[in-house]
Amino acid sequence: MNSNWFGEFFSTLDDAAFALWEFGDPSGVGQGWWGLIILVIWGVGLTALPLFIAKKTYQEHQWVSATMGVVAAFSVTWWLFGILPSAWIYYLDSSSETLKGAIIPASVGITGPVEIGSWVIVPDGYRVDLMSNFYEVFRDLVVVIQQIVSLALVFWGALRIQKRYPRTLVSGETRPEAGGYK
Repeated sequence: MNSNWFGEFFSTLDDAAFALWEFGDPSGVGQGWWGLIILVIWGVGLTALPLFIAKKTYQEHQWVSATMGVVAAFSVTWWLFGILPSAWIYYLDSSSETLKGAIIPASVGITGPVEIGSWVIVPDGYRVDLMSNFYEVFRDLVVVIQQIVSLALVFWGALRIQKRYPRTLVSGETRPEAGGYK
């Protein structure tokens, strides 16, 4: 990396932030606020409200509690595994003119002169590209890392919920005897 890249990086940050703002509202209906409004509607209406109902109905109406828990879990997993990766890829693809080369390097390589002892590995004025499509590799690598972290968070969250809210019988209900096959 050269010092010119650092200057381009910092001078392009405001353009990248504006592109992100426009990405949240591509039609310009809400002057950029539409993406935040959708996020709030999704977060409150499809995640927080069902979780609230699930907690309030936990001991009284277990089927309602379980259903609302599933709705909230489905909303979170849909967001983690569908919307976030898709939005990331769409944002980087639609803003590639702004981001490519200035914020995210377009390629990774070695620029000469590179010498080891008396051997000239890369002559002066030449460049050896190690990865000519680094922008796409970076875009996809972020999605892979996000998916791995999301999967770990989903399993961790499921285990926490099972530990905190164990399956119990309603008062007066008896557990049927497991007789197996006869």
